[in-house]
Amino acid sequence: MCIQGLVSLVFPFVCEQRSFKRSFCDSSVVNKLPQQGASLIEVLVTLVLVAVGLSGMMIMQVRGLEQNQSAYLQTQAIAMAADLADRIRLNKQAALNDLYQLSATDTAADFVNPPITPVGKKLAYNDLNSCLDWIESSLPRGDAVITRNQQVISITVSWGGQDGKPASSYIHEVELI
Repeated sequence: MCIQGLVSLVFPFVCEQRSFKRSFCDSSVVNKLPQQGASLIEVLVTLVLVAVGLSGMMIMQVRGLEQNQSAYLQTQAIAMAADLADRIRLNKQAALNDLYQLSATDTAADFVNPPITPVGKKLAYNDLNSCLDWIESSLPRGDAVITRNQQVISITVSWGGQDGKPASSYIHEVELI
């Protein structure tokens, strides 16, 4: 049965046109019809292009998340350093007596049981304990160093440095006037 017979069953009004009958029933004309649809190679090329585009978008998304995390950690470090600076300003005499000195090896546990006297030392130990605990629990590999040079106290909060990435830090200075 010719294609014309099938088409005439479904679309009888189309078969009235003579060119249609001849083009579908004549085998020499069937081979000369333009190709319709997409070939397998065209589909594969399209899939490769879509895959490359999606992988680029995924890489951008990952980098965006990394930058967002970095900004969040930096904001936390700034808040922690500012909080510690406010505590130092409130206990200025203890800061001038070097009770707020911190090295990179100090931990929050070093300041858990402050001595009973004097009161300024007890307050300084309490401030250092709470701030170091906050830094160690909120920042990955978080640490703080406090140094004094005359009337200027420098608070350095550092974090990160894992997975082969360099550590980040924030320095906050307080003038004790």
